[in-house]
Amino acid sequence: MNVYLLPERRREIILERLDKSQRVVARELADEFGVSEDAIRRDLRDLAGAGKCRRVYGGALPLTDTAPFVDRVDRNFTAKRALARAAAALVKPRDTIYIDAGTTNLLLAETLPLGQPVTVITNSVTIAAALYRKPEVTLFLIGGHVDPQIDAAVGGTAVAQIGRYRPDITFIGVCAVSASSGLAVLDERDADVKRAAIEASRRLVVLATNDKLGRAAPYHIAPAAGVQALVVERTAPADEASAFEQIGSMIIRAEGASDIMAQRAD
Repeated sequence: MNVYLLPERRREIILERLDKSQRVVARELADEFGVSEDAIRRDLRDLAGAGKCRRVYGGALPLTDTAPFVDRVDRNFTAKRALARAAAALVKPRDTIYIDAGTTNLLLAETLPLGQPVTVITNSVTIAAALYRKPEVTLFLIGGHVDPQIDAAVGGTAVAQIGRYRPDITFIGVCAVSASSGLAVLDERDADVKRAAIEASRRLVVLATNDKLGRAAPYHIAPAAGVQALVVERTAPADEASAFEQIGSMIIRAEGASDIMAQRAD
């Protein structure tokens, strides 16, 4: 762009991008608009002060990313359910799996095949509640301080308990997935627990809706090269999926609702 714009117009453009669930980076905006990073930081500070975004190191995030767990359950439900079905097929009888907190992972827990014996470890209260009455599931609930916004136990107690297990697969929840910058989340305590879960696991699987791909978040949890399988929407951007394939990740494209209905009709 590199055309002088009044600060009010710059902020409008920044908000448009945030409304599309895009993270904005101060350095990149400064280059684009031909202004100093200090000017952009003032823009972001004013927007955050007005309750329109969340400031993070180097830029800002949409407020939707900070919504409590209960408010995120129904968001992108159809896409999340398709990812959950595709991921559930990776679980074999008698596997031990860690299901991390997250709304997509909740659907994964609910989608596990009935009658198939499996051991599940989780730090999510809601995921545990969805599983504890299933007779085929041997359930271990990670303890510690439970943060209702994350819907999970976080902190030192949770980290220590996770280290006792060696799951065959860890299904980790993330806020941002990028082949260049890896996996990241918005909460520092949540990041500590996720790192411990990844370190303990034999295989790392990530379920990511399109809005998380190619994005960044302030707390890094793992490099992209550690992801053995990335489960994405059928419409996921080809460039991001290809970048993961080039570093050795298996890409699993989930079928959409229309694909599933067509298969049933056949």
